[in-house]
Amino acid sequence: MANILKSIKLDHTVLKAYYKIFMGVYVLATIIAIVFKAPVVTIPVVIVVAAPFISVYFLVYERNNLSKLYGILPLRRSEVVIGRYTYALLFGILNEVFSGILAYILSLILNAGISYLEFIIFFSAGFLYVCLYISIQLPLYFRFPFSKVYIFSNLPVYLVAVFLVYLFKRTDFLHQLNQAIQYYSSNQTMIWAITGLGLGLILVLVSCPLSFLIHQKSEL
Repeated sequence: MANILKSIKLDHTVLKAYYKIFMGVYVLATIIAIVFKAPVVTIPVVIVVAAPFISVYFLVYERNNLSKLYGILPLRRSEVVIGRYTYALLFGILNEVFSGILAYILSLILNAGISYLEFIIFFSAGFLYVCLYISIQLPLYFRFPFSKVYIFSNLPVYLVAVFLVYLFKRTDFLHQLNQAIQYYSSNQTMIWAITGLGLGLILVLVSCPLSFLIHQKSEL
């Protein structure tokens, strides 16, 4: 457990220089929320970018030849893999929390209320998206160099971003979504939360051992 924590801390150390750049995403999310007068939009905007952020680690890893560093550290491959997955999940969850707080603040400023159920739906969907992206992305980066898989691994993000922009500009998607949410009672809040959390964790639990096998084979 101690070595896994060290692995997480090492990943954080490698990426912390890029956190300032990532803060620009919050500025963009705020602008979009103000323009469309929809504070809850901050959550999907931030998460769409936060999910693939972990790929920056592999870019730094490849450019600085960090394989030599990891080769001399007393870390097992399994600890490196588990640490990487845990760090990616924590990064996604923390950004969901921060974007949720930002959405709440904007709802007060814009006088646009956000229902509890609406928060739960966006949070559970965001968590599922983060887990899905991590489950697909990390095995690829453990197997192939960053330069070979970056475009393919991040293509879903570009497609989702374009699709969201289209929905917000060309349709009354947010209004229709809010009406659809009203059909659900508070008793179904737990169903949304369990669905997003359960499916997301299943994806990660399947992907993590796969990444370990890929990482072990590539090292050999």
